[in-house]
Amino acid sequence: MSEIFVPLVKRSEGFKALKREVIDKDFCTYCGACASFCEHIVLKERPELVEDCSLEFEDVIQCGENGICYDVCPMTETDEEELEDAFLEGEQDGELGIVRKLTAGSCGVQGQDGGIVTCLLLAGLKNEIFECAIVAMRTSGFRAEPIIAESGEEIKEGAGTKYVAVPMVSKIGEAIKEGKRRIAIVGTPCEIRATRKLQLALLEEVENIDIVTIGLFCFENFGYELLSEKTRELLGIELGKAEKVQISKGRYRVRSKGEERSCKVAALEDAIRNNCFYCDDFTARLADISVGSLGSPEGFSTVIIRSKKGEELFNLLEDFVPTDVDREEIIRTTSLKKDKIRWGDELPPVLK
Repeated sequence: MSEIFVPLVKRSEGFKALKREVIDKDFCTYCGACASFCEHIVLKERPELVEDCSLEFEDVIQCGENGICYDVCPMTETDEEELEDAFLEGEQDGELGIVRKLTAGSCGVQGQDGGIVTCLLLAGLKNEIFECAIVAMRTSGFRAEPIIAESGEEIKEGAGTKYVAVPMVSKIGEAIKEGKRRIAIVGTPCEIRATRKLQLALLEEVENIDIVTIGLFCFENFGYELLSEKTRELLGIELGKAEKVQISKGRYRVRSKGEERSCKVAALEDAIRNNCFYCDDFTARLADISVGSLGSPEGFSTVIIRSKKGEELFNLLEDFVPTDVDREEIIRTTSLKKDKIRWGDELPPVLK
């Protein structure tokens, strides 16, 4: 019998518990982890069960402690210290998490801010650190979907931050089923947490699976339709026709037809996904490398290296131009994110 699965000793609710405790209460991050290895779950506007969960039947083999879909969700109970011990190596920073190196700079590839994420992916692919990278690709309008990029051209096409929820983790299972064993994934803090939980709950026992995680600084994420409506209302721009969208220095900036307009990010509160009000992780503390614009000058990116694997990837950059990094600015924003958590009677399991 595979060591991944254990005989069912106690009745686990699986998707039923996930639906009751996370999905129905609008805490779902839409990361796609629950659907990555379960053929019974599909991702529509939210995860849905399209067939009876196997845990509903007697004498089944239990997938994980509570059902894989529940165990890997970033909003269910999470032991972050266990995940840090399992995947990261560095000094514990009370504000920023595990840190091996904090720096800032830019690279020679056009991308968001300093183009660091694109350069890391290109370097990792070129040097065979990984065979493919899961990135978000812009589709119709300013929507986006995850793809398994296997070439430098695809990685370059996926450059630029997307501020709407994209189910990045859903592609891990697909990549593995296609025979990929060395995989990179770019994601927000909740997506990186889900990836780590998936690694610990399932992939740790699968031979030769190696995942490099690149986390993005993230203060909040948006629902596409609501963000589109707000962009039209506040800036007079159709989001679907925008050339570039960027959040920087507390402002939401949209460029369309060569003209940039902006407003305060605070004006977009009604478009923020509900799960973001219950997240305290701004810098993607569980990633091998975390990247964001905050803490560095315009046109540059801040980089936090958190593991030996992340350091190995970063050292492959051939055209990294360093600059000063403002650690205190990052800490201030990290504190702001923690302060906005909506504490109350209704909380996701991760905060209980």
